[in-house]
Amino acid sequence: MATCHSIYSSLRTQSDGHRASVDDLRLPHGRDATLLTKLHATLITAAEYQTHDYYMTIGPMFADPVARQLYAEIASIEEQHVTQYGSLLDPRQSFLELWLLHEATEVYGYYSCAQSESNPRIREMWERFCDYELGHLHHVCGLFRQYEKRDPAEVLARTLPAPLEFKSQRDFVRDVLAVEVDLRANGVDFVKLARESPISREYRRRINADGSPSTRVATAYHWTSGTELNRSLNTA
Repeated sequence: MATCHSIYSSLRTQSDGHRASVDDLRLPHGRDATLLTKLHATLITAAEYQTHDYYMTIGPMFADPVARQLYAEIASIEEQHVTQYGSLLDPRQSFLELWLLHEATEVYGYYSCAQSESNPRIREMWERFCDYELGHLHHVCGLFRQYEKRDPAEVLARTLPAPLEFKSQRDFVRDVLAVEVDLRANGVDFVKLARESPISREYRRRINADGSPSTRVATAYHWTSGTELNRSLNTA
């Protein structure tokens, strides 16, 4: 549900994505969660951190003030996503346990890339990175045994779960959008639009009181067939 929510929140009007911080948290997975659940939670949190860092780093570089404002607005939404997905992680996990899962997630990511790659030369690159991460994982396994006196098998499984499939996900996104675009947050839950948290509604009213950069940008944009690149070349 949380992953689906991230997809459609980026597709609906950006100004509708703002919410109060009390509605950003989700219930964490428990210690008995499957390894795949833990890998997914770690992976999506890392992905949102990267996205947030991109907008925060690139945004201030624009000379256009509207572009800077737009990137700042998107970054604030991404910060909400970081909080949301980070809260899925079990807070009772130790630092070393989290580190162990972090390294396992990197192995899983590169392994998935290698399994989906059809170009032999590129596949070798993914496999090399996977080997590097396996080395990191083995190192942290040693630290886990040394300092926590625990077997890494308590956290990891004997084999990796089925790899992620890097292929078109358009049908999945369309299905999610069709049934969940009107969902909103109320505390730790996702609810229908009518039951949205009044705190978030008030927060959004205040933050959008003078309009939003994304709305201003979208108002002046008119889609034409042939992609933006072809359009700009034809204009030139």
